[in-house]
Amino acid sequence: MKVEIVTPVGVKFAGEASQIVAPGLLGDLGILANHEPILAGLRTGVCTVHVPGNEPQPLVVDGGYLHVTEAGQVTIATELCEAWQEVNVDAARAALETATIALLGSKDATTSQAWQAKKHDVDLAETRIRVAGARP
Repeated sequence: MKVEIVTPVGVKFAGEASQIVAPGLLGDLGILANHEPILAGLRTGVCTVHVPGNEPQPLVVDGGYLHVTEAGQVTIATELCEAWQEVNVDAARAALETATIALLGSKDATTSQAWQAKKHDVDLAETRIRVAGARP
């Protein structure tokens, strides 16, 4: 199936894939060839692209949408997409420490935008560390 991952700065992946596993809002989404059309929201997490003949490619994605068309084209639109080679592990660990301290010290209600932003920072740093650790 044809897959394209786009961000505000351009296309981060375009090519054939046998499978995609993406972080849906309500759980991971597995997409195979001939999947029914779908439009689903994504959360921050690991998106794994299975390219035939290669190791699965884990990518950091930061929210967005996954769209499978009637023709089987898969498009992921996300704010950020990073491969393991692009992750600075030391910076991600420092960001995780800072974000965790901010989240744990927060007096904001868990439903507030301020708390959600702090939680997002933790999730993004954790995802970067996971992707960096999953390199082939």
